[in-house]
Amino acid sequence: MTYDLKIAGGVIVDGTGAPRRRGDVGIKDGKVVALGEAPGSAARTIDAGGLVVAPGFVDIHTHYDAQLLWDPMLTISPWHGVTTVVVGNCGFGVAPTRPEHRGLILRTLERVEGMSLAALEAGIGPDWPFVSFPEYMDAVAARPLGINVAVMLGHTPLRLNVMGEAATERAARPDEIAAMKRLAAEAMDVGAVGFATSVSKVHVGYAGRPVPSRLAEFGEMLEIADAVGRSGHGLIQYNVGRDPRWEEYEALHAKSGRPVVWTALLAGSLGPNSHRPQLARAAEQIARGLAIFPQGACRPIQIEFDFHSPVVFDTWASFAAAREAGDDAARRAIYADPAFRARVRRQADGRGPDDAVFMGKELEGDTRRAAFQGYVISESKDAALKERRLADVARERGLHPVDLMLDLALGDLDTRMRAAQLNFVEDEVREIVKDPNVVIGLGDGGAHMSQLCDACYATHLLGHWVREDGALTLEQAVHRLTGATAALFGLADRGRLAPGLPADVVVFDAATVGAGALQRINDLPAGADRLIAHPRGIHAVIVNGEPLPPPGQAPARPTGRLLRQRRAG
Repeated sequence: MTYDLKIAGGVIVDGTGAPRRRGDVGIKDGKVVALGEAPGSAARTIDAGGLVVAPGFVDIHTHYDAQLLWDPMLTISPWHGVTTVVVGNCGFGVAPTRPEHRGLILRTLERVEGMSLAALEAGIGPDWPFVSFPEYMDAVAARPLGINVAVMLGHTPLRLNVMGEAATERAARPDEIAAMKRLAAEAMDVGAVGFATSVSKVHVGYAGRPVPSRLAEFGEMLEIADAVGRSGHGLIQYNVGRDPRWEEYEALHAKSGRPVVWTALLAGSLGPNSHRPQLARAAEQIARGLAIFPQGACRPIQIEFDFHSPVVFDTWASFAAAREAGDDAARRAIYADPAFRARVRRQADGRGPDDAVFMGKELEGDTRRAAFQGYVISESKDAALKERRLADVARERGLHPVDLMLDLALGDLDTRMRAAQLNFVEDEVREIVKDPNVVIGLGDGGAHMSQLCDACYATHLLGHWVREDGALTLEQAVHRLTGATAALFGLADRGRLAPGLPADVVVFDAATVGAGALQRINDLPAGADRLIAHPRGIHAVIVNGEPLPPPGQAPARPTGRLLRQRRAG
């Protein structure tokens, strides 16, 4: 046989968890046609001697819903070996959206997912090519995608579509729930891979309002889950923040008959070693035959924020006035207010009310105080302050750290702090990563782009947790990044290397693979900034049989596809 592409002499890790083996991969017409032995010539050959050949990674937690409309490469995910992404997570998305609600949805994404409003407006433009969810799916399918995309229906745009701005104010009426259920059925009929929602307290939208999904009564969620179940495919992704809702997971699963994936199981979320009882409870549910799975992260949750939108204070009661301020001028006045500062100092010292720091869970005063003491000045007009701990500089200047922070903000709202929030105790994260019931994800590609960059989690997992730490074998890690996530989301032809399946492949060097240091660049529409990380050790990324060019270049012949999931049979 003559192949379009042959990957020769690599170490094949096929995504099933099976032991590695040396061999070739023959690709023709976008599919794997030979695996192990691939006799014959090829139009192109990749020498994979000494390298690992694996399925392309399947990232099931991204927020590229808007970005793919101007960046069909969905950067930075493919740089790190990702060939398929799932969008619509946490109940956020851009469809269905009526023209009169476009501003509402963009301002919601700006606030809750840290997306630049200017970038969103410039990137999508004034003439959106869709209103309904089916029209959005058709618009995605028509894009020259660099990688594959699967879409979940988000609860927030669904509620806004039916209820308008009232979605941020009240529960839905029975007729409104019925309308949402019809739209959910419509979304599943055109190939959505599931329904996503959030009740996380950290999900605060524009003007300090809770995002629409947080106003939904549980009965509303059950009716939508029923629509998902009647479709015969898909799953439910449920963001509960730091408060597990075990009974609700079971109710959603029972109503729909579909898998439930909940976020997030993170080290330190409810205190030291709090992950252990959560892992045990999840294991107990799975042992009873319930398809209910926690989603966790393999990287520390660190957020960089500026003082236009200081997102880490979204759940601090003392920061309410700044959070609800209408513009930067109002925010500056609040930052200068002595009474405001006094309230924030009290909360930072562990003496204030509503001691939540991240994801809406109240923390003990000592824990909150320790977290605040760890803040780092990541960007400042004063170069001498960069990468210095806020508390250290405050001590030198005889100031309370809160006063120094707000003084720096008044001097320049672009001043940035970096706050380590959760998932940074290595021994605890190791236990989460090693647990086979945990779905590894939370990369958040496309969201919080000026605040964090975890879309590189796959190369971090392979570099840190496989090579450096040994928590996982290479076969286990590849399976968790490919076959496991693809199967859970019903993407039956992705995540494995086997004859007859689409040729989504990543070739990497196990001895060097990893994620590089974070860099800030200004390449988004309207010149907006984002954090990126370049990969190490990635030698080739192949999507439906076509190798991608190096990062920063667009493929001459994009081969990514919209992956529509349908009822089996």
